[in-house]
Amino acid sequence: MRMTPYARLQRWLLYAAMVLVVGTPGLLVWHHLGMTRVLELAAGSGFPVTPVDDRGDGGTSTAKLVKGGPGIVLDCDVRKDTYQWPYCGYHFELGLGENGIDLSGFHSMTVDVTDAAPGKHGMRAYFRQFERGFSRVGEWQSQKVNEIEFMLPPDGVATVPLELLRTAPWWVSAREVPLLMTGVRIDNTTAIELYTGSREAPGLHRLTLKSLRLEGKWISQNALLLAIVVAWMLLGTMWLAARLLEYRAKLHSSKARVAALKVVNRALELETQELAGQAFTDSLTGALNRNGMREWLMVDDQARRECMGLIVVDLDHFKRINDGHGHAVGDEVLSRFAREMRARLRAEDRLVRWGGEEFLVLRRGASVDETLALAERLRGAMADIAWPSGLRVTASFGVTGTHEGEDIGVALHRADQALYIAKKNGRNRAECARDAQQAVDHGVAS
Repeated sequence: MRMTPYARLQRWLLYAAMVLVVGTPGLLVWHHLGMTRVLELAAGSGFPVTPVDDRGDGGTSTAKLVKGGPGIVLDCDVRKDTYQWPYCGYHFELGLGENGIDLSGFHSMTVDVTDAAPGKHGMRAYFRQFERGFSRVGEWQSQKVNEIEFMLPPDGVATVPLELLRTAPWWVSAREVPLLMTGVRIDNTTAIELYTGSREAPGLHRLTLKSLRLEGKWISQNALLLAIVVAWMLLGTMWLAARLLEYRAKLHSSKARVAALKVVNRALELETQELAGQAFTDSLTGALNRNGMREWLMVDDQARRECMGLIVVDLDHFKRINDGHGHAVGDEVLSRFAREMRARLRAEDRLVRWGGEEFLVLRRGASVDETLALAERLRGAMADIAWPSGLRVTASFGVTGTHEGEDIGVALHRADQALYIAKKNGRNRAECARDAQQAVDHGVAS
C-alpha cells in the first residue's frame, strides 16, 4: 500500500521524537557535567594587574607588587589612622574606556589567595560595571560597583556564587544613582578588584594570589530548557498538524465524511459569529466598540443616509478615580455610567465606548437641538446616580449633528471640538458645535 505524504511526515516526526527522547537527558547531563566556560585571572593570564590602596580615599595604607613566588604577591601595609575603612589589593583591567567584558554568563567565582599575617582574613571583590547612559569615560568613580565580601577558609580557596553580588550602597548614595539603575549588572565589566576585608586588622599583610577563576556555562540552564521545550512543542504541533491533515484527506474520500465536515464547518461558523459579536462589543461596559459602530453604519444603510445627532461624552477627572480608588472602582464607574446612559436612550440610539473614559452617542434622525437637550438631561442625571464608594462623578458633553452628505468623521471632529470647549469652560457642562464656521454654543452648567 502506497504511503501518503502525511504518513511519511509522521514517520520522520517519529524519528525526530526518538532523537529528542534520547537527546533531552543527554543534553541535561552534559549541561550539568560539562559546557563549562572559564575565565581565569592569574599571573600570565594576559589581563593587566596593578596594586590599589586607600590613599586615593584619604587613607595611608600602601600596597606594592613583589616579584617572585608562586602567583601574584602583594605587600600591603594596612593603616587605620586617617581612614575608617582601610584596604589594599589587586586591580585587574578587563577593558578600556566604555568597553568591558560580559560576565553575565558566569555563575561563580573561585579565589585562591593566602595572607601571611596571622589570624582569620576576609576579602572583598568589586566588579566595576560601565553603565552606558550613566558612567563616563575617564571618570572611574562613575562606574557601578557590584561587591561581595567573604571570609577565607584556612586553605585560602573560596568559591562564591555571583548571584550574591550586590550594588554597593555607599556608591549608590555617593553618586545619587536613579533607583532603576541600582540593580546588579555585570554585562559590561571593565575591572575586577580583590581587596582586603572591611574588618582586616591593621599591620603588614603579604597576599599571594594564585588565581581568580570565574566559571559558568556556555548556555544557561534556562536557555537550554527553553530550547528543549520549544523543540518538543514544535514537534508536537507538527505531529498534530500532520494527523489533522491526514484525517481531513480521508474525510474527503467519502460522502459520509463530507457530511460530517459540513457539520463541523457549521459549528465553526456559529462560533465565528459569536466571536464576531464579541469583537463588536466592549466587554466591560456592554457598549459598542469602534468596530461595532463601523459595522452598524455599514449594515444599516438608512443610518448612513439620515442626519444624525452625535454626543461625545468624557468623564471628568477619571484619572483621579483610578489613582485614588483603584482600577476596580474605575471599571465599576465606567460600567455603571454605560448602564445608566443606555437606560435613558431610545431603542434606535447607539452607545459606543470610544476609548478609555470617552463615550459616543449616535442618534439616528435626531436634530442638533434634540441631541443637545438629551445631553443636558444626561448631564443632570449624573447627580442622581449612586456611584461606587460614594463618589461624585460628572461628565462633559460635546454635541453636534451630521449634515446631508457629510462624512461622519467630520462631524466627530466637530463634536470633539465642542467637548474641548466644555472642558476648557470648567467641565460638567454640554457644548454644541452646529457647523465648522458657527461659534460654539454654550450649554448650561450646574
